[in-house]
Amino acid sequence: MAGMVEIKKINVGEQVYQQMKNQILMGEWAPGEKIPSEHQLMELLNVSRGTVRQAVQKLAGENLIETRRGEGSFVRVNRLADYFRPAFLLSLDTRDMEEIYAFRSMFESSTAEAAARKATEEQIQQLARNYQRMQEETGNYEQYVNTDLEFHKLICACTQNTLALQIYNSYENLLIPSILHTTEAIGVQNGLKYHRLILDAIQSRDPEKARAAMQEHMESNLKRFKSMASVSEGI
Repeated sequence: MAGMVEIKKINVGEQVYQQMKNQILMGEWAPGEKIPSEHQLMELLNVSRGTVRQAVQKLAGENLIETRRGEGSFVRVNRLADYFRPAFLLSLDTRDMEEIYAFRSMFESSTAEAAARKATEEQIQQLARNYQRMQEETGNYEQYVNTDLEFHKLICACTQNTLALQIYNSYENLLIPSILHTTEAIGVQNGLKYHRLILDAIQSRDPEKARAAMQEHMESNLKRFKSMASVSEGI
């Protein structure tokens, strides 16, 4: 099972809970998917049935999973994102996109700060691997942009806050056209620079630097978007 490792005999219950929660937050267990059975989890993690049940109950209490009698436990299909998809998003104009970028500056600066405080070592390693892929994908802008957005999604997951990830998911797809267009126009160096700074701050467990790097990154993106929008509109 990807992303899961045998549990060490220290704070066993919390480790089981965190690993299972990460599987959900990182999308390894998708909404509506049945999670491994108690017996499978016992074997995967080398823990007792009671420890697994305790973790399952905790996840259910957080509305991350639901247990169906005779069927097992399933990742809850969370409709929270729907509240962040008003009708106007179907026909975005420049002002709408500017508001989204401004929101990202506020929201993702905070998630970067929280990630520096709360990310697990495994999540930090995932961020590092993601950044490595970005460096390798500079010749394929479409793939590069998808990996870029995945980096920001991983940071939201590092906050250990389900709502943060849901909010990010609510606007992620809206960003693809503008980010791809910008990347095709100016290249990847600006993105690589800021992602490196953000990764370094999170790896160093420095919340203030993580916040500052993300805020500068978002403000730079907004400035470039406005500039390109002005050119395209003939202003």
